[in-house]
Amino acid sequence: MLLSFDSKGLISLKYPKLMIWINKVCAYICGGIVLGASCLAVMESILRKVFRAPTPWSLNLTMGVFIWAAFLGSAWAFQELGHVSVDMVRDIVDRRFKSPNRLPRRVIAIIGYIPPLAVCVAFFYGGWKLCARSIQFNSYAAYNFKFPLIISYSAIIVGAVLMAATIIFIILDLFAGGDKYL
Repeated sequence: MLLSFDSKGLISLKYPKLMIWINKVCAYICGGIVLGASCLAVMESILRKVFRAPTPWSLNLTMGVFIWAAFLGSAWAFQELGHVSVDMVRDIVDRRFKSPNRLPRRVIAIIGYIPPLAVCVAFFYGGWKLCARSIQFNSYAAYNFKFPLIISYSAIIVGAVLMAATIIFIILDLFAGGDKYL
C-alpha cells in the first residue's frame, strides 16, 4: 500500500512493494539476457575461430539484447543504490546542521534526485522519437541479418519509464521520512 497511517495518526508512505517486485523481476531478466548473450558470444567466437563459419545474425542479436539488459537493470541498480553518487555535499550538510530527522540532508537528497528524473524524461522522449522514426522508415540493423531496430529502441522507453517510476517513489519515500536513500 502506498499510503498508510503510522502510530501517531500521521500519513506515511512506504516504497511500494509492486515497484520493488517489478524491478527485481527486471533484474533477473537482465541477468538471463546477459547470460544468454554471453553464451551466444562464446558460441560465435568458437564458430568464427575454430570452424571458420561465423553466423550472420549473432552480432546484431547480441547488441540488441544487451541494450535491453542495460535499460532493464538500471532501475534495479538505482533502487538498490548501485549507481555511483557523490555524497560530499550531503555529508557536509549533515555534519554542519545537526538535525534529529536529518531534514537538511533529506532536502539535499530530494534535490539530488531531480536531475536523474529529468534525464529519464529526456531518454523517454528520445526513445519515443527513435521508435517513431524506426516505424516510419521500417529500419533494420545493417549486416546480413535484418534485426528490427524498434526492438532495441523500445528498451529505451521501457527503461526510462521504470527508472522514472523508481526515482519518483524514492523521492516520495524521502518526503515520507524514509532513511534508505539519504
